[in-house]
Amino acid sequence: MAGMPYVTVTVGEQAIECEAIVFDKDGTLLDFMELWGRWADDMLKQAEEKLNAVGGDWTGSAEKTFGVKRGPDGRIADYDRSGPLALATAEEMTGLLAWQLYGAGIPWHESVDAVRSFVSAAEEHLERDRPVRPLPGLPRLLQEAREAGIKLAVATSDTTASAVKHLRWAGLDLFFDCITGRDLVQEGKPAPDLTLEACRRIGVETRHTIVIGDGGADMEMARRAGAALCIGIAPIGMPRKHLQSADLIIADYNEVKIMFDDPSD
Repeated sequence: MAGMPYVTVTVGEQAIECEAIVFDKDGTLLDFMELWGRWADDMLKQAEEKLNAVGGDWTGSAEKTFGVKRGPDGRIADYDRSGPLALATAEEMTGLLAWQLYGAGIPWHESVDAVRSFVSAAEEHLERDRPVRPLPGLPRLLQEAREAGIKLAVATSDTTASAVKHLRWAGLDLFFDCITGRDLVQEGKPAPDLTLEACRRIGVETRHTIVIGDGGADMEMARRAGAALCIGIAPIGMPRKHLQSADLIIADYNEVKIMFDDPSD
């Protein structure tokens, strides 16, 4: 349309016009381990204390239950980008841990109550410490995108309220036109629902939208939704096999540039 801004997003040699960018949240906007690694450490500690109290043990392993890897100190050092910690909803994580307690001989209703108490304690610790850290280059990119007129949205497996809170802690919430959590759609990733709902809310067609995420489920979600471009983000030294379906992979947001040309000039 005449007089409307012409915006191009460039990544290396690739350049594409777009009207919107839809971001995953954890591992894409915010450092995953800083937030959820700490939460998972807290949850694992509480679950293990409960199991020990009844003389039980993990069915399988704690690492498999959460989809994580532990370091020599016993703390979580890495996570599976296609595993439960990365993709499961709060209800699914409650079910996973409650099943572990039930397998150790604790009645199901008591297992569920115990896990809910673990979650409440872990959330209190997060509220106290607010361990959020934006990925390198992100604030600059969000500012440039807003100034260029690109609409920005979040599509996350987290709940909407939790996502808004975490982004507010990081000072990023006001950059986004829409924050869409798993509770707002019928099906979560890799179904296209989150991308479609985010685009509906900001009034942009998915074919004019770039989706950025750190997991294979993000890429599949974007493809099913018909996004113009799927960008995977994986810092140098981190595994990239799970992003093999991405159109492009970046190490951080310093690789992404906004080119703005106003035809009214």
